[in-house]
Amino acid sequence: MFSIEKGLFLDNNYDEIHDCQLKAHITFTKNSAILTVTFHVYGTVNITCDRCGDDFDMEINLDKKLLVKLDSIIHSEEDDMISLGKDEVDFDIAPYIYQYIVLSLPMQRIHPEDKDGVRHCNPEALSKLKNLEVKKSNEEQYIINTNKLALHLKDKSLNN
Repeated sequence: MFSIEKGLFLDNNYDEIHDCQLKAHITFTKNSAILTVTFHVYGTVNITCDRCGDDFDMEINLDKKLLVKLDSIIHSEEDDMISLGKDEVDFDIAPYIYQYIVLSLPMQRIHPEDKDGVRHCNPEALSKLKNLEVKKSNEEQYIINTNKLALHLKDKSLNN
């Protein structure tokens, strides 16, 4: 088991993770010509909330497997598989750990809900955003409502 440091993200010019408290447990299982590398990464990453702009710690808990094919004719890499050439004896797993963590982050990053279902976004920032909200014209509101009705009717017909 080892710690993952902020430097992993800085080295890859990824500035969306400001800090991290991550641990990685990595195991290797070898069959005749295939090595299976199992990653269990857990902890928190400090990121910015897309809703209020405050930083918060998001939990990470992921399990991934990487297959390493040994003694291949040429070196090649696919999503979760590496083929090492006959002369290669080692490979760097850091890029895979980096990739797994970054890809595990949701597209929209907002404060998680607590046990009572409340998000802890900055209320002052949300209040300012609400004041900036643009009121929709009657025509825009009509289009939105028509689209919602069409989607509702489509869902209803698919369920029957």
